[in-house]
Amino acid sequence: MGPSLAEEWLQVEEKIGYRPRLTGDVLDMREQYKALSGQGIASKVNKVSVENKYITPYLLIRLYTPTEKGTDLRPVGVYFHGGGFCCGDLDSEDGFCSILAERFCCIVASVNYRLAPEHKSPVQLEDAVEAWTWAYENAPILGGDRTKYFTIGQSAGGTLALATVNRLIALGRKSEAKGVAALVPFVIHPQNVPLSYADKYTSFHECADGPVNTASAMNIFFEAAETNPNDPDIFLIHSEHLDNFPPTYIAVCEADPLRDDGIILREVLKRAGIPVKLDHFKSLPHVFWAFDCPAPSGDFLGDVMSGISFIMGQ
Repeated sequence: MGPSLAEEWLQVEEKIGYRPRLTGDVLDMREQYKALSGQGIASKVNKVSVENKYITPYLLIRLYTPTEKGTDLRPVGVYFHGGGFCCGDLDSEDGFCSILAERFCCIVASVNYRLAPEHKSPVQLEDAVEAWTWAYENAPILGGDRTKYFTIGQSAGGTLALATVNRLIALGRKSEAKGVAALVPFVIHPQNVPLSYADKYTSFHECADGPVNTASAMNIFFEAAETNPNDPDIFLIHSEHLDNFPPTYIAVCEADPLRDDGIILREVLKRAGIPVKLDHFKSLPHVFWAFDCPAPSGDFLGDVMSGISFIMGQ
């Protein structure tokens, strides 16, 4: 029996007439994901310019730049969408990226990384690092402040945000990333949970059949991408670089199979002395903000902005 669901979420289900949940095979879930994307945070903003740009023949990014004139260089967030490495595209979280650029007055580079099963892991991470490198090297053209670059993403995109920083540290490029913001990421494969955390890793089974995301969907995604349960580049709980991480913001949802991934990661980082901030959204499912469902604070985006301010201010 999973956690009870907030009344605000139950009202969402009543409004749309069903409980949203990813089911079927990868192709089925792609269509469902596309239909569900942007039901909540879909509003456009007027103070941001948007440009699509191929940085390689196969890698497209979308740049969001505040139009308000200023003399200062801006922070740059390299953004990765969710979808289990199998679903999603630049349009999935377009509204979120626009609002992030406007409210945080930063440049956002959203990455259209290649998807599984057509492209197996670690292609998604390779694309993520390639996009980061392009954005960092082109700071003068973008108007970006190289001392204020960060990664950010949701769900599998949150995993890529963490994994990109992990790879930068491994390459001796730790100084490039000021921080990382990971919203509901996965960092543990359910078949390879560290023994020291086995008693704390309960959400994958406890919330297996909850709204939106399910344990079954995650297992299908892992299989489609052929992720190795032992791979420390994807399942960051096994990384040897966590004690060198920059300041980190993590968001988790209580009624989410991935809840304990973020909670355990926060514990590991905190023990290593890394500045880390965690928002735990009680009684709410995976990416509840993608629907017309408010956070307990009444301002989910404000919560995220506070998290980004935390990592940038350390």
